[in-house]
Amino acid sequence: MAAPDRRTVTVHALVTLIRDAWWAASAPTSFYRMLHAESAPRLARACTAAALSVVLACATLALAFVRATGSDGFFLTWGFLSAIALLLLAMLLLLGGLVMVRPAALDLRAWEISAWAWVPAGVLAVSLVPAAFFAPLPTSIVGLAAWPFWHVAMVASGVSVFAAQRRVVTVALYLVAVFLVPGLLLAVSYAVMSGMAGA
Repeated sequence: MAAPDRRTVTVHALVTLIRDAWWAASAPTSFYRMLHAESAPRLARACTAAALSVVLACATLALAFVRATGSDGFFLTWGFLSAIALLLLAMLLLLGGLVMVRPAALDLRAWEISAWAWVPAGVLAVSLVPAAFFAPLPTSIVGLAAWPFWHVAMVASGVSVFAAQRRVVTVALYLVAVFLVPGLLLAVSYAVMSGMAGA
């Protein structure tokens, strides 16, 4: 029997990744239980799903931007947003995993939980494409407002499966590290830059 060619293997891997991403986003507790049953974490798969989800989200935001501004630079905007978003993703993934390792007594599972929790960004992006075409600004606001709640809910589901007794403390630390601290730094940076510009 001939071995499957590389293209077949790639397509199968992509289909499996999409299936797992939808499972993670739609039934996170069930999905994390499946991960818990596996002998070892598969961090590369989780990070790939997170990266693809963020790139899809950037595509929808780029579409909304060009529709709102009348620009024709979709691919340039998409590339620019994706580059920034992937850099932020790497930093937030690292930080999010680090703050969960100790309180939840997790190893690489901490980063696996955090990575899969980014999948809703891709699901929202795909579902909002038609709306972004016709109502770009409201669509962007809805997507950006809905994603954090879905993301945190997935993190909470993952911690509940792997370390239920430490869920509250772990999720609270995650919120502070991934949302509150970066948000405060962004606000302070904006205030400083605005002050310098006005001086």
